Amino acid sequence: MAGPKRVLLLGGGGGVVGSGVLEELLREYSVVSYHRTPLAGESGRVTFVPGDLRELPERPELFRQLHAVVNVVWYREPGPDRRFAPAAEALHRVLQRCVEEGVERFVQISLPPGPPALEARLPYFTRRRPFEAALLASGLKVNLLQPSAVFAPQDRLVQVMLGLLRRHRYFPLFGNGEYHLSPIWHRDLGLLVVEALSGRLPPVTLAGGPERMTYRELLGLLSRAVGRDLRLVRVSPRAGRWAVRGFNALGWHVLYTYEYDWLLSDTLGFPAPTGLPRPFLHLEEFLRGKGDAPATEGWDRRATGLGTVPGD
Repeated sequence: MAGPKRVLLLGGGGGVVGSGVLEELLREYSVVSYHRTPLAGESGRVTFVPGDLRELPERPELFRQLHAVVNVVWYREPGPDRRFAPAAEALHRVLQRCVEEGVERFVQISLPPGPPALEARLPYFTRRRPFEAALLASGLKVNLLQPSAVFAPQDRLVQVMLGLLRRHRYFPLFGNGEYHLSPIWHRDLGLLVVEALSGRLPPVTLAGGPERMTYRELLGLLSRAVGRDLRLVRVSPRAGRWAVRGFNALGWHVLYTYEYDWLLSDTLGFPAPTGLPRPFLHLEEFLRGKGDAPATEGWDRRATGLGTVPGD
């Protein structure tokens, strides 16, 4: 009897996205995890293969008898073209090897459409989009999953904001705060990967969460989670951008300037896909302790105004 299909996970099961993808993949697939160093959460659960992305195309044995490649590799940090070019070129060569070895499917954790000015000038976008166009034209079965803001136990969205709200009486509101997000749990993004591998999603899928909320509403939800009254300080968009740039220059990278511009463009509030085998987890449920939510610094769910989720 044949065993589970084999999937090559580029970037491994660490980080906000990779950890959620790995947990869902392991329900149905045998996972080969390819990245530089072992991860504690993968020990004994995956076949770990150490290596650099640029070396992968020269290892054809990893592509044989392979059902699919799932890629979570990309840089979050902005930078010059020379930072992104090697990874993009390596991914093009990985794609070529997939075609040569008869890999059936390629699932790419992509990016939702960004503001035109960012798409046109940032290597973060300009190096990624040509690869994804090549993917769609490759003849493989391809899925591009384009998530909104992803939340998880150690993410930089919810966890950092919770800590800041706990420690500080005032919090900045950039502009009017009426721009939207659709936060998606990292395990639900992993579920979409499994759905894509099964051929149940279209080639390009906007992956929003179950609730579309404004930034102002997000701050209100998080402040209730730490049991504090929210005191907002209105900051103009221009002043906010200068502040973010200054913090980046000082080494504070919770929010990069391009992410700030993207947030205020109000393009991240798209809906969740439909027809899935389970409902998506709401951020408020996560804050009440459902899913894999931890009680981290600045947030003890047992002492908040949100209470706990019944039956959890």
